[in-house]
Amino acid sequence: MKKILSISSLILLVLIFGLVIFFTKSKDISNSRLDEIKKSGKIVMGCNANYPPFEFHKNIDDKDEILGLDVFIGKEIAKDLGVELEISDMEFSSVLASLDTGVIDLAISGVSKTPEREKSMAFSDVYYEPKNYLLVNKENLGKYTKEDDVKDLTIGVQTATSQEDIGKNLGIKKLVSLPKTPDLVAQLDKGLIDGIIVEKCVGDNYELSNENLKIEDSFYFKAELQGTAIGLNKNDTELLDQVNKTLKRLKVEGKLDEYYQEALDLSTK
Repeated sequence: MKKILSISSLILLVLIFGLVIFFTKSKDISNSRLDEIKKSGKIVMGCNANYPPFEFHKNIDDKDEILGLDVFIGKEIAKDLGVELEISDMEFSSVLASLDTGVIDLAISGVSKTPEREKSMAFSDVYYEPKNYLLVNKENLGKYTKEDDVKDLTIGVQTATSQEDIGKNLGIKKLVSLPKTPDLVAQLDKGLIDGIIVEKCVGDNYELSNENLKIEDSFYFKAELQGTAIGLNKNDTELLDQVNKTLKRLKVEGKLDEYYQEALDLSTK
């Protein structure tokens, strides 16, 4: 009997020891990203800089710079962490994939928080509440007044975005998916497509910068979106806490609205 108890006790000790190691390693994994960022002195933000006013290229004093609402937020996060912000410009589909591989620390690229994406990545608090509209040539304004009107049209969407999901879920028969929104706008200008599904702020930007384009505001696409948020690797719990602290501060200070307007002004001048 004593022998049985001793074996049972030994098994219990092994299990406890194993759990201690597991949770210790889990804690190390969750903390490692933040530690590495502080040690390196920089944090890497992934984005697709063809999505004004969230992020876009602009020539400032003969120097190409990436600006936008997301960039302003990224700089604030870096400032609060006491590090520099490094921006990695890539295709939107690569932005999300790069979180898993560790190429970037944060996905700040107008990323919509969705239940499907939450399966593979963590999200910050929402910093922008989007609605999606149809961007059309001005001569077609008022021609399409409800979602069903677009099902038989040729509609453009950016690849790997929630707008592409909207098009697929709606059953649009001719969906043109391209990596960059400006390429879709060029097709719309030429009449090769009938419209583009865009977030309201993106539509505002193109409406202000292109007199031939208008937002059809008689309806919007009823997608189940939880808002725009910052994407992180699921293990980066401490970094997530720091990101949310910065977002909370920016909301309290009224900076998010200020940065949005500044980004909109810069992207349309």
